[in-house]
Order: sequence, then structure tokens, then C-alpha cells
Amino acid sequence: MSLQKQSLFENTYFWIGVVSFVLLLIIIIIVILVWNSSLQAAVKEKTQAIEESKKELMFKTYHDELTGLYNRAYMAEMLKQLKQENSLPFSIIVADLNALKITNDTFGHETGDQMLIRVSEIINENINENHVACRIGGDEIVVLMPSTDEREANDIVGKIQKAVLAAKEDPIKPLIALGCATIHGEVNNSFSSLFKLAEDRMYANKMAESDKNYDRIINSIKKNLYENKNESKEHCKRLVDMCRQMGEILNLEKNDIESLALLAELHDIGKVGIEKELFLKEGALTTEEWQKLKRHPELGFKIVSASTKLSYIGKGIFAHHERWDGSGYPQGLKGEEIPFIARLFSIVEAYDVMTHERSYKPIFTKEMAIQELRDNSDSQFDPSLVRIFVNHINNASLASTPSP
Repeated sequence: MSLQKQSLFENTYFWIGVVSFVLLLIIIIIVILVWNSSLQAAVKEKTQAIEESKKELMFKTYHDELTGLYNRAYMAEMLKQLKQENSLPFSIIVADLNALKITNDTFGHETGDQMLIRVSEIINENINENHVACRIGGDEIVVLMPSTDEREANDIVGKIQKAVLAAKEDPIKPLIALGCATIHGEVNNSFSSLFKLAEDRMYANKMAESDKNYDRIINSIKKNLYENKNESKEHCKRLVDMCRQMGEILNLEKNDIESLALLAELHDIGKVGIEKELFLKEGALTTEEWQKLKRHPELGFKIVSASTKLSYIGKGIFAHHERWDGSGYPQGLKGEEIPFIARLFSIVEAYDVMTHERSYKPIFTKEMAIQELRDNSDSQFDPSLVRIFVNHINNASLASTPSP
């Protein structure tokens, strides 16, 4: 027996089998451990992905995707919660972005979105931790302010307004109308009337500041025009001065002279909505680029039409590139279909452009410019107005430089 056992343990194949079995067992254990670890990692990764998806879904459910502010759905949930809590006094701010439509129309919706994001950030930076800002419409934001009295609410309104006014022009300065209201009774029964009161105050603020705000917008646009669109302040000043002189020479009514002067000042305001690269290009414009540039009368018309103070010169801005023979743009108006102030202005501008420094053409002498006007009389310009203009230029009764 012992000999048989000894021969078994001394058998090489026996030990090969034992070692092979042990190695196989180790491999199986390693495979199980690796598989288990991979499975745990996969489960963990999947769980994290599900949690992230839940968080993202929850965020989208209660947040505005563009600004990151809370949305109308969250405001409704917040109000339910506030009804059950001691949150009195309770205040609310209703805010409306004044310049959003004109920004969208002039610079495009992407620029308008950036303005809305900036204003949303300003509001969030100037409210307390327990306050909630919600975007409930295209340009309307509501701030819920539990445990906030009238004094504190008005202080916050002032801080927001000051911060918005201090915001940089990118490309134009944002402007905002604000209204706030406070209740000391139950939120449950009073919120709708509270919201209406704050909204009414916001609209009252909007109306009271409308002319002042629009002046700020126009000044901001003009600044952008002079800085980025190759438009010269001196050119505009000369045009204003010469147009006033022509108005007096033609015995126009005072209101018509002011309209002509304002057209001279704002005629190219629509250029702010055109890419500045087109104005910096040294070579000839492509057909596509030229079509983009030709949109500026329409854009200018939209800008001034948004203001009751400026809308009356809208037709003049829209038509200042029309030609007497109907070959102009954007409408191809012909002859007296073109508004009078646009016909007169186009002559004044052409003369000023020809007789002052231009990067793309040499300066014309007075005589050369006059001849050019005559040559284009009855095609580009109103011939009767050209005769009057040339007569006064020759008689030195019309100056081409601004008065001091």
C-alpha cells in the first residue's frame, strides 16, 4: 500500500494535474472577481447616469433653460409652500426687459438672449438667499420675496435698477422696468391681486421712463455705430448742418426742418445690425455681402418706429437709398413716390461724401461734385432739387462744414 501511495505522489502527471487544477481554480476566482468588479462599476456608472438624468429632468422641470432662473411651474410650487409657512410680510417684484424687442429686431435673437441672460444674472446677484427669481414669459421676470417688507423690497428694486444702468453696452445697454408690492395678510387669498398691483406699477414705470429709456437706447446704438461701423460723427454733423440750411433755403416749416436734421443724424442707424466685418473689408463686397448691407434702411426703420418720438422719420430712413428712376432700394420707389425729405437728404449726403475724405475713392473738388450731381440728375436724384442745391452751392450760400 505504502509503495502504491508513494508511487502516486511521486508521479509527475499527478502533480501536473494538481497544479493545473489549482491554476484553473485561481483563474476562475480572478475571472469572477474581475467580472464582479466590472459589474459593480457598470451598475455604479448606470446608477450615476440615472441620477444625473433625474437631476437634469428635475432642473428642466423647474428652471428656465436659457437663463437658469426658476420657471412658472416652480413659482406655482413655491406659492403652495409659502401658503403653509409664516412668510409674512411677503413682497413681489415684476420686471420687464424694455429693450429686448428692438435688440432682437436689430441684432438678432442670439444677442437678445445674451441681454436677457445678463439681466437675469444682475437680478440674481441683487436679491437675498431666500428670494426666488422666476422667468414667467419672454421678457418678464418675477421675484418672490418671503419675509420681506416694503422698505427692503424697494431697496432691492433700486439696487437692480442701478446695476442694470451700470451694465456695459454689449452691443447696447439693457434697460428694465420694475414694479413691486407687499402684503401682510394671507398669501393664499392675496397673491393674484398682489401680482396685479406689482405689474401695474411696472407698466407705470415703463410708461414714465419710456422716452428717457428710448433716448438711452438710441444713444447706445449711435455709440456702437460710430465705434464699429465706420460711421463718422463729423460726417453726421455736416449733414445735419447742411440739411438745416437747405430746409431754411426752401422755406420749410420748422417741424419739417427738424425732421430733415434728425434724418441726417440717424439715417444709417440700421447699420448697427450688420456685421462690422463688412465695413472693415478693403476689397469689393460679394453679392451676398452687398445684400446684407442693403438691409440697413429696413433695420433703421424698425429701430425708429419703436419710438413715438422718432417714428415720423421712419419713412425717410427706409427710403434714403431710393433713386429717382426707380433703381434704388429697398422698395424701388420712383420719382415723387420717394418721400421728400429722403430725396433732399440723398443729394446733401452724396455731395458731402464726394467732397470729404473717403478710404475707397479720391476727394472730389466742389466743381467735380456739382458735375456728378448734374450727371445723375433725373436718374439718381430729383432734378428740381439738384438745381436748387447746386445754385446755392455755387452762390456760396450753403456751407458744407458744420456751424460752430
